[in-house]
Amino acid sequence: MSGMTRMHGTMRRTLSWTAVAMMIALPLAGVGAFSHAQARDPEKLAPAPVAVLRRPTVVTDDGDATAVITVRRADAVTLTAPAWQGGVVTRVDAAPGDELVTGTPLLAIDGVSRLAVASAEPFHRALADGDAGPDVAMLETALGAMGLFAGTPDETYDDATAAAVRRLERRLGVQGEPSGVFDPLWFVWMPAERLAAAAVHAAVNDPVPVQGQTLLSIAAGIAAVDIATPTGDVDFDGTAWVLSQHGTDIATLRDGDDVNADLVARLAADDADESSTPTDTADGTREYTVGLRRETPVTMLSVPASAVMTGADGISTCVWGKTGPDDADYRSMPVTVAGGAPGISRIEPSEGLDDLYVLADPLAVMDAGSADGRPTCP
Repeated sequence: MSGMTRMHGTMRRTLSWTAVAMMIALPLAGVGAFSHAQARDPEKLAPAPVAVLRRPTVVTDDGDATAVITVRRADAVTLTAPAWQGGVVTRVDAAPGDELVTGTPLLAIDGVSRLAVASAEPFHRALADGDAGPDVAMLETALGAMGLFAGTPDETYDDATAAAVRRLERRLGVQGEPSGVFDPLWFVWMPAERLAAAAVHAAVNDPVPVQGQTLLSIAAGIAAVDIATPTGDVDFDGTAWVLSQHGTDIATLRDGDDVNADLVARLAADDADESSTPTDTADGTREYTVGLRRETPVTMLSVPASAVMTGADGISTCVWGKTGPDDADYRSMPVTVAGGAPGISRIEPSEGLDDLYVLADPLAVMDAGSADGRPTCP
């Protein structure tokens, strides 16, 4: 009996160790098989992406943003007479306090008006059909600012330029049939637009001012005012913006012309009240940090940023989705992106978009063996 007992005990111990060995070996074999398969084709063992479909969220967006108004200041300057030859001052149009822009009448000599014109440099020669050069482009730019030339400025004096000059001659009161030949003595050069006249040094019945004689004194002031947000220029296309400073609404801007010297004066006054100072840059400009928001908020649709695809042209954008569970395939819908935030794109509402369940990550889902293929915008 004792021998049989010892044999049974030995068998039990053997079976126990065998079971333990199998418990260890089988998981190791499984890990080895998984590692081997993963090494051969890891994508087959990766979890399949899950399609997340959701309707766009309707949001109200007032476009709240921080903007910077940049003010470039102009030093005091004088406007001087060109090389007029004889005659008498028959009319003085400019007066102290006037804002001078291209086309502003300053005075008349022998009944012919002389205009203020801002350009890169003074005009120095007569121009006629067939002439070419940078001064032709400057002339066409000035004529365009006066509403006399509708083309794109270039360096060629052609029929369109001559026609615009004939219209200018009629406006100035040049005697005789308009010739279409430009006379540089019609213009008084200004170094910049929107200069403020401080004093006028001409009077009716004075002899014609000689070349270099001061016609007008220009006070130091503002040469240009620009406004921009971190994403670029402000869009005034039918949109009115409320501008605020230090949490107080200062003005409503309806177009770019509302960003002017009067606005700068209000900003400066508000800065004085708040005992703060704007930023002065190295090039002499001054910057005011302000807030902007739309006067009338707009309705937009919010979708995950990963849902918006870009077309092959790099411009068109779209989303992919389904209108319901019965849709067999995903379909694309063009969208216009109007803004966003981290992880979010805001798109303009369009017909059919409200009913679309938008695919949150089409690149992950549709590129993973789907019959629809890799998503792009048609």
